[in-house]
Amino acid sequence: MNEDFTVAKAIYKQYGEWRVLAERLDDPSPLSYALEEAVGEAVAREEVPPTLRIWRGPRALVVAKKDLRTQRAVDAAGMMKQVDWPVYVRQSGGTAVPHGPGTLNLSLFLPRPRRVEWTIDDIYRALGLPLAQMMRKAYRLQPYFGEVPGSFCDGRFNVVVQGKKIVGTSQVWKGGPAGLASKRPGYILAHATLLTTIDREQTVSALNAWYELAEGTKPVYIDTVATLASYVPQGLAEDGHVVSTLLDAIQGMTDRSRVETTVSEKERKSASKYQTNADPESYRRRASG
Repeated sequence: MNEDFTVAKAIYKQYGEWRVLAERLDDPSPLSYALEEAVGEAVAREEVPPTLRIWRGPRALVVAKKDLRTQRAVDAAGMMKQVDWPVYVRQSGGTAVPHGPGTLNLSLFLPRPRRVEWTIDDIYRALGLPLAQMMRKAYRLQPYFGEVPGSFCDGRFNVVVQGKKIVGTSQVWKGGPAGLASKRPGYILAHATLLTTIDREQTVSALNAWYELAEGTKPVYIDTVATLASYVPQGLAEDGHVVSTLLDAIQGMTDRSRVETTVSEKERKSASKYQTNADPESYRRRASG
């Protein structure tokens, strides 16, 4: 990558302590999406340190709220559930992204600063930095940021290897300045989905089925997408190895980080109030005809 990571590196050094959530990957739950908001809330209130979350959702397509702006799209979500590709909603932007076995998610949570310190691009670079470090050091790959027309959830901060998208990214800034003194404590959430071993043909077929039902288009092309296993031996792309090398990269960037395997009980309880936000049906009343 020829990116300037100076600010991204400074973000990791700015905080004396980081929490790293390395969650179990073998039993993903739809609650994972509500936990994104619960963790963000805890970071905003400064109840927990800035957090990096390594996690997996169930097999699904994860869309932005704007993808459900029509009744047709909400109906399409129900039809996708019938073919074992349920649709869940994330709070950030972008378009549909595949989740489930063969993928790994990395979420970055920061308290929203009281004055403007970073740009959206800075946050994307901070999110991509540990992934780039991992790919370079552990896998000898040369990742870079860039658009890949015809890929899913395309954007300037895709992580690309040899011209193909391997990671999708998105972010959202919520609320005001962090801290209990704030009227509406806020946080920054950026998340990435790394394709490790997922079946590309099945995935692209599911993405296009969703868009054909929701919009009448088939915008994703298989030759734009790769997995980590496209470039390294299968065993090196399996969960245990990828998580281990990603943790190494994270710990090399932070002065102090503590690794935990689960969110706090308070965060888990808090997530229950956000579950409807991830359910496409909850957007039916807001959708246009």
